[in-house]
Amino acid sequence: MTELTDRELVILSRQGNKEAFGYLMERYQMMIRQVALRMIMAEDIAQDLSQETMLQAYLSLHDLRDEERFRSWLYGIALNITKGYLRGQKQQHNLHIPINDDQIKNQPDADHNASDPQEIAIERELHVLVLDAIKGLPKAHRESARLYYYESLTLHEITAITGASPEAIKVRLHRARNQLREKLQNAYPEFKHHLTPNERRRKMIKAIVADILVREDKYIVILQDEAGEKMLPIWIGASEGAAIAMGLRAYPTLRPMTFDFMAHLLNALDAKVEEVRIEVLKDMVFYGTVKVRMGKKIKEVDARPSDVLALAVRTGSPIYVAEEVMQQASQDRALFENEFGRFTPGEGVEAIIKEFEEVVKKYYPTSLQSKEEHQQPPEE
Repeated sequence: MTELTDRELVILSRQGNKEAFGYLMERYQMMIRQVALRMIMAEDIAQDLSQETMLQAYLSLHDLRDEERFRSWLYGIALNITKGYLRGQKQQHNLHIPINDDQIKNQPDADHNASDPQEIAIERELHVLVLDAIKGLPKAHRESARLYYYESLTLHEITAITGASPEAIKVRLHRARNQLREKLQNAYPEFKHHLTPNERRRKMIKAIVADILVREDKYIVILQDEAGEKMLPIWIGASEGAAIAMGLRAYPTLRPMTFDFMAHLLNALDAKVEEVRIEVLKDMVFYGTVKVRMGKKIKEVDARPSDVLALAVRTGSPIYVAEEVMQQASQDRALFENEFGRFTPGEGVEAIIKEFEEVVKKYYPTSLQSKEEHQQPPEE
């Protein structure tokens, strides 16, 4: 039975063969112990956690979807149980327990999962894209890349799971990284680094924020090309819509709002927003970019279209839309008005400002009065 593969032993164990499960545990008991010992540094506790890992594996064996991945599945159980012990110790005794430097950091939390729909859609799509790209790698590189890029395990953890040396894992990850780069660039040709600025510029169309419409509590920012022939509607959140409207009208507030603060901060750092771009539309999600110059350095930052537009209208930065995006999602004026009704540029923005002022007047009358007094010229 010792010559059987993991898959064969798992199948026998699921059928109630306890001897088969015992062989599995003998095969990997050293790996389980090393996981706990590396993080706990105490022999007796590591032994207890190893026993708990084996028990949990036996009770959860029917949850294993792929018998071929028993080793990495078991490693994951050992890792989670050990980390759970560390968390419990910290809560009980309020002690700092040293953990290996390469332990996984920045795990998603509940607040992160409560991101707005645009961010969730973007993250979900990228998550699936990376996994699909990994599945297309050669078998020799696939497992290391999946554990590193998809499951966020560290180099030492991957070494423990696969049995390969750290040097071999580094070589596999280097080759996998090059193959992934090629695959992902094919999926997103807009972001290929070898494209020059002039090549990217030829694919961009200058646009303006023509208006912001409100339809059944949904805010729609309308971008229009310079010729006024194409209308590009982008659905955004209510707060972002109000921020863009206030930026378009340079609406004064007693204290700087979020995007005002961002503009002031960039100015204080002597940084300039050279342009913002709506570059990609994929699976009904728009992707934006802000190009910032600071001295001789130029940085490009990914952001939601609503955020880049709110910043652009405050800094007076040009707005560009990728030609491909315009072709995919824009309409001529006749079709646009047939769907949204007669279009008068700026009418929606004025309605948003008026509604905002009514809310302030109703709930914060003193603030509105202070604002009006602040706007009046000083008496001579």
